[in-house]
Amino acid sequence: MTAAIWVRFTGLPHKFPAKSWRIPDHTGSFVSLPPNTPYIIIFEDEAIFANQLGSKRRRTLSLDQTRTWGHNGDDDCQAIYAQAQTPDADPTKVFCLRMILNAKHSTSDDSSASFQVYDKLVRDAEFHSNHLRGLEGVHVPLHYGMWIMDTGDWAGTVLFSLTQWCGTSWNELQYTTLNTEANRILVGRSYEALHDFGIFCGGLDRVHDFRHVIFDVYAPGLTPAQRLNGEAPCYIVDFSEARADHSCKRTVPVLPLDSILSVNVVGCREMTDALFLLKFMPPIKPTKQLLEVVAWHSEYSKRHPDQPGWQVRAAQRAKLYPDMPPVHPQYKLAFADDSPYARATFTDESAAYSDDEDETTDMSDAIDGFRAESASSEPIPDPVTTEFRLSKLEALLC
Repeated sequence: MTAAIWVRFTGLPHKFPAKSWRIPDHTGSFVSLPPNTPYIIIFEDEAIFANQLGSKRRRTLSLDQTRTWGHNGDDDCQAIYAQAQTPDADPTKVFCLRMILNAKHSTSDDSSASFQVYDKLVRDAEFHSNHLRGLEGVHVPLHYGMWIMDTGDWAGTVLFSLTQWCGTSWNELQYTTLNTEANRILVGRSYEALHDFGIFCGGLDRVHDFRHVIFDVYAPGLTPAQRLNGEAPCYIVDFSEARADHSCKRTVPVLPLDSILSVNVVGCREMTDALFLLKFMPPIKPTKQLLEVVAWHSEYSKRHPDQPGWQVRAAQRAKLYPDMPPVHPQYKLAFADDSPYARATFTDESAAYSDDEDETTDMSDAIDGFRAESASSEPIPDPVTTEFRLSKLEALLC
């Protein structure tokens, strides 16, 4: 793994050397940077952002607005992030830096808002390393680990996470013509997929929490029609409040339903929140049709008790919502016959998820495989120190 890169802000006279930084007491690894990434560029006044207080919508910041971050009290301590690219503007090498500026000061008080930003950044990185390695680049961004650099008079010591840049938050897109039913279904599918892999994302209880859903609406080759039709790459970010032990019990898909269901009936709090926030459950009494969807899930589960929950839900979606896109398109699904509760079989057609010995492998097995792969990856070089608490940053830099 690359242990050092250069970071250049176009509005500053010098570029800064950044070193990979090992999280204290964490032994996991991260994805290696793409080959031939000597340095990355951040364009002043165009690519530095923070989310607004209240609405959480993105706002652009200047270098001058960011340089005192962590010194101006809790009200100014929204997370600062930046879009960076390589000098050749390679569209496959676009990165997101989420930064802790003036880190010696901003992390000195663990009760401060700036320290909480740092703490969330580290917890997100740890979760990626421990639980998401096999899902990165598909459902979640690639995570290249934590990095640190000395920017001198601009913002002192800067600690940052380096990830794949995934595009534009749904928190922004929902106010545009891209707020289509197909794209809202894609948001739901993204959460459903992670739940099927045992990931409870956390923190989804307000409409602006969909800022953690990112659409790459400018992905190379994507047509305007595909942007509207739910075909853009979609990622979930920020796993600082996530869990990896979730056994989802949802009984209905995250699709436009014709009435409301309680959390107890849906079977999962986060999926219930998603249905509400995506406006998929109008506030009217449950209809007979919707209750039959729930009953189908129960009956199919009883008839095929050996099938894991994700397969029951995939069968339900295919049987009752055949025109809707599947949550796991890498699986080809077929029913034994045309009867209402015919057994569904699954053939994995994706090399990334394949299991030659068992065509109906439980998603939990796939997760175990991802974890094993992560554990065997090359360890992160530690050019700075293995014992470190950010309140003692004086000992950090060489």
